[in-house]
Amino acid sequence: MGAATTGRPTSTGRLRSAARAGPGVIAALVGSTACWGFATVASKGALSYLPPVTLLTAQLSASVAFLWTIVMITRAPLPSPRRAGSAALSGVLEPGLAYTAGMSGLMLTGASQASLIGAIEPLLVVLIAWLTFGRRPGRNTIVALALAIPGTALLVYGDHSANYERSLAGDGLILLGTLFAALYVVRSSQLSSRIAPLPLAAIQHSVGLGFVAALLVVVLASGLEQPDFTAVPGAGWLLVVVSGVVQYALAFWLYLLGLRMVPVDKAALFLTLTPVFGVAGAVALLDETLSVLQVCGGVLTLVAIVATSANRSPESGGMSWGRDV
Repeated sequence: MGAATTGRPTSTGRLRSAARAGPGVIAALVGSTACWGFATVASKGALSYLPPVTLLTAQLSASVAFLWTIVMITRAPLPSPRRAGSAALSGVLEPGLAYTAGMSGLMLTGASQASLIGAIEPLLVVLIAWLTFGRRPGRNTIVALALAIPGTALLVYGDHSANYERSLAGDGLILLGTLFAALYVVRSSQLSSRIAPLPLAAIQHSVGLGFVAALLVVVLASGLEQPDFTAVPGAGWLLVVVSGVVQYALAFWLYLLGLRMVPVDKAALFLTLTPVFGVAGAVALLDETLSVLQVCGGVLTLVAIVATSANRSPESGGMSWGRDV
C-alpha cells in the first residue's frame, strides 16, 4: 500500500487499495465477523465454567500468547515506541473496557440478544466519526438512525419467550461494551495505516489483558467472583482457550487487516454480519429462540445500518464510503 509510507493514507488511497485486494479484504472482514458471532456463543457456554472477569482474563491470555507467537514466527515489524504507546491506549478501550462490560452483560442475557444489540455498532461508529472528524451525516444516515432507534427498542424489550434469563442490566452492559467497541474502531482506523495489523492487535490485547488482570485482582479480593478452577473439565478449558483465540486474536487480526485497506465507514458496515453469525450459532447450539418482535427489531436495525451505505458519490458512480458519513 503505497500511501502507507506517508503514515496517513487518504480515503481515495484506501479505496484503490481495496479495489486491488478485492476478495481478500472482503474475506478478512467477513471472517472477523464470523469469529465474533460464533465466539459470542462459545463464550456464553464458557460462562458456565468461569465467571465473567476470570473467563475474560483466561481468554485474553490465550489470545496474547497466540498473537505474539505469530509475531515472532512471521517476524512482523514492530512499531516505534511512540506509535506503540498510541496503540496501547486503544487496547484499554477494546478488549479492555468493551469486553469487560460485554462479558458481564453476557452473563445476564442471551447470546442472540447480545449479538443483536451489538448490531448498532456501525451506527455508533458513524456518529463518533461525525463528532470526532466533523463529518456531518447525510440524509440516508439520518433516516437510518430514525429506523435504528425503534429497532433497538424491539430487540431489547421484545423477548417474551422466557427461554433464558434476561435483565435490563445485562442489556445495558452489552450496549456500553458496544459503545467502547465503536470508539475502538474509530481510533484503530487511524492506527491501522501506521502499524501492521498483527503487532497492532498483539499490543492492544496485551494492554487489554493488563487492564482486565488488574480488575480481576480487585474482583477476587472483594469476593465478587470465586472461581473453582478444579471444577473446570478439560473440555471446558479447551473451550476457553479456543474461544479466546477465535474471538480475540483471529477476529481482531482479520478486522485490522480489512480496516487497513478500506475507510472506517465501509469496514464498520461489515459488522452487521456479526449478529447473523451470532444468532445462527445461538439457535443451533444453545437452543435459543427469537420472538417475532425481536426478529422485526433485528431486521429493522440491519436495514437501518445498510441504509447508511446507500449514498452515491458522483466520483465513484457507486457507494460513497469515505466522505458523507
